[in-house]
Amino acid sequence: MAPGGGISLVELVVLGWSSAAAPAPIPIRIDFDAPAGCSTAAAFYDALRARTDRVRLATEGERSWNVHVRLSRAGSGVHGELRVIHERGETDTRTVKGASCDTVVQALSLTASLAVDEVVAESAPPVPVAPPPAAPAPREPAPPVDAAREAPPFRLEIGAHAVLTQVVAPHVSFGGALAARMTQQRMDDVFSPSLGVALIHARNDLLQSAGNAAIQWTAAALAACPLRWQITGFLGVQPCATTAVGWLAATGRGVMYPESVVRSWWSAGGLVRAAASFGGGTAVELEAGISAPLVHRRFILLSPEVNVGETPVISPLVGLGITHLF
Repeated sequence: MAPGGGISLVELVVLGWSSAAAPAPIPIRIDFDAPAGCSTAAAFYDALRARTDRVRLATEGERSWNVHVRLSRAGSGVHGELRVIHERGETDTRTVKGASCDTVVQALSLTASLAVDEVVAESAPPVPVAPPPAAPAPREPAPPVDAAREAPPFRLEIGAHAVLTQVVAPHVSFGGALAARMTQQRMDDVFSPSLGVALIHARNDLLQSAGNAAIQWTAAALAACPLRWQITGFLGVQPCATTAVGWLAATGRGVMYPESVVRSWWSAGGLVRAAASFGGGTAVELEAGISAPLVHRRFILLSPEVNVGETPVISPLVGLGITHLF
């Protein structure tokens, strides 16, 4: 309270804030004492209710707070006093001076509303403060998008091919191959590795006369294809490194006592594979490659001695077939 019984600015702020949590209206009785023609208790109550809804007039016999208002003339002005008696005691006497009765009554109604708010705030139980929420556990930083992108799994690919090759010159051999591969297809990446093995059998008397020697070639070929270029949406091309291990069997023809010989086959080379997909994992494949036999072989007929063939320096191979990716 400011000197002289006035209300300080700090009190106004504190009391005004405390009115935010108003309980049910408090029953009051007004004891109003003023000179004749200097306002009324009703005028004071109406001004008080205009400022707060925390109070109401008490009924007969009801326990209530008592609000004492005293007005007196002081020279050319009016002197007013306010005191509120409540269940826990009473407030200090608040004083107001003004030029007229109405001015003082309005000021005392404001003072009374602030006094009521002050008493209610002091009587109210403290509001429990909720503990701050627990801080979330730190998360592992997400890896960069490129690092987090998982590579597609390897898938099994099975194929069958018709084969045209030359393993003993000047003979041309026809045959077939069965292949199994583990393939990783990355549609947006050149690095799409594939590793496969093929079982190949070809002979020179399958579609034509064998001449003076029947040649059969059986081998297991390994192909490693690290790269793949997707030329169009359905056509892809792969370069591959190859190696083959097997055997050559040759039988003389056109002699009285034909003999057969079997020799090992070793070669290394490369091929280019083009695959046109038809959807559903099925594709038509064309392979074209060359290999170099690592051991030179020559086949000769005796009586009379005739050179019927020998392994070429470069052995070509062309395959056409169908594959399915599981």
